[in-house]
Amino acid sequence: MKNLGKAAVAAALLTTSVSPVLAATENKTEVKSNKTAAESSSKKTSSSESSKASSSSEASKSSSSAASSSSKKAAEKSTKKAAKKSTKKVAKNTKKTTKKAAKTTKKSTKKAAKNTKKAAKDTKKVAKKAAKDTKKAAKTTKKSTKKAAKNTKKAAKTTKKSTKKAAKDTKKAAKTTKKSTKKAAKDTKKAAKTTKKSTKKAAKNTKKAAKTTKKSTKKAAKNTKKAAKTTKKSTKKAAKNTKKAAKTAKKSTKKAAKKGSAKSTSASSTSSAK
Repeated sequence: MKNLGKAAVAAALLTTSVSPVLAATENKTEVKSNKTAAESSSKKTSSSESSKASSSSEASKSSSSAASSSSKKAAEKSTKKAAKKSTKKVAKNTKKTTKKAAKTTKKSTKKAAKNTKKAAKDTKKVAKKAAKDTKKAAKTTKKSTKKAAKNTKKAAKTTKKSTKKAAKDTKKAAKTTKKSTKKAAKDTKKAAKTTKKSTKKAAKNTKKAAKTTKKSTKKAAKNTKKAAKTTKKSTKKAAKNTKKAAKTAKKSTKKAAKKGSAKSTSASSTSSAK
């Protein structure tokens, strides 16, 4: 389109420069051939020359105007094309930035969900272990109590047997009974102590498990909060980039329009000068 405009300007200039030369040549020939003619004939020739020169000037002006119009149209089309290209590029960059931000957000959310799931799994595992330890402690306590009861029963049985057997030797039997009773009491006390120790240990383990659960939950909440913060930051950055791209596009369009207008004015001035 630019080349077409240039060709039109060249043709107009060629027409403008050739027309007066042809007219001058014709006039010179006519003057030479009519040197012997009358004054009236000379006046007619002068009138004809003036008419041709005027016609040539009008043709020159018409060609110059056409060239200027063509140049202006070409400049407008070029500016429009540049603006369209710039807008398309900005839209492409915006789409790319938005897509990247969405991908980052999805990745962060997925990671947060994974961490939360892991924390829940750890909590469940700790709770299960605590329950198992409590059950084991209860079982040990039951076993100890059962053993103590058995020992007490056995002691009582021994006492009864000793008393019956030591009916003859009362003093000996009484001594043996006292010894057996003391031992049974000691065993009972020992069993109670073991039970108390086991219960205390079970309570300690339960407390520890609860503490671990609390810590894991706190950590999961922290990770979720961090992921949300990262998502917010990515979205904010994407919005900033979009805004920046739009600003650049606007600036480019404005610059292209300005350049096209300047070019059109320059071409029009050059044509008018010639």
